Amino acid sequence: MTSYGCRAMLEEQAIQILQFDCTMMGGFTEGRKLTGLCELNHVQVAPHHDCFIHAHIVASSPAGCMVEAFTDPERDPLQAELYEDPPEIRQGILHLKQTPGLGLTLSKSALAKYGQQII
Repeated sequence: MTSYGCRAMLEEQAIQILQFDCTMMGGFTEGRKLTGLCELNHVQVAPHHDCFIHAHIVASSPAGCMVEAFTDPERDPLQAELYEDPPEIRQGILHLKQTPGLGLTLSKSALAKYGQQII
């Protein structure tokens, strides 16, 4: 789905909850724009996948509803390896870091294993 498709569903009042994935469509900035549209249209936001990125969008918006988390290494091995010291999920609550930005540091071992240098 594109942000244009999401906007069409919002304008047609076809949904009550929008579930988008920043990692697949336009990044964090695009997700924040979609969240703004949801706020204007009284639609809740519950992004799909990568809870460590999407939690910031949900936490910063009155339209934020929940984040979806797949932290089981069997289901998503990359997610389990991607960040050094990721935020903790305790009793179903994701506790965001207090460091600047998203508070995430990519794991050097994951970068070596999966990364590709772009010149």
